[in-house]
Amino acid sequence: MQFEDPRVIRTQTMLKEALLSLLVDGYELHQLSVQKVTKQAQLNRTTFYLHYEDLSDLQRQMTAEILQKVTVKITSLMHNTHNARQEQVIDLLNYLKEQWSIIFVLKQQSTLEQHLFTSFEQMIVVRRHHPMKPKRDMYIDSDIKTASIIGVMMWWLKSDTVHTAETIAQQIEQMNQH
Repeated sequence: MQFEDPRVIRTQTMLKEALLSLLVDGYELHQLSVQKVTKQAQLNRTTFYLHYEDLSDLQRQMTAEILQKVTVKITSLMHNTHNARQEQVIDLLNYLKEQWSIIFVLKQQSTLEQHLFTSFEQMIVVRRHHPMKPKRDMYIDSDIKTASIIGVMMWWLKSDTVHTAETIAQQIEQMNQH
């Protein structure tokens, strides 16, 4: 793991929070300027350009950080036993719920959905070819199974439902067994 200067982390955090604050206040990304974001962060423009090319680069990097953490969580799901899997799905769902407001204001819902689809489809294909897996599941199309799982996850994230991550994880586990 590479060492990163705490000042760099703090500066990048300030810029990210400033961008999010302005987006939450109703600005669209195309309405913002580096000057407006750095003013909100109480930093100067030169500092911004030490870290990012432009506002789109900042948006891409913020999205990439979230997707990277999602990838790590899904990868650990892929290689885990049945017993710990449900806790990991709950952890993934809780993380997605925590990050949803950021994904929403960055207008990256479709990017997240596509990333989830690709990652879960890969996981289903890997599990399908596991030597301990019964062959009866070989006939279930991974696209249909993946679309169902991602559909439930996205519905849960988008709606203001009372269902907990635990309930959704149980539903996903049931879908995964059939």
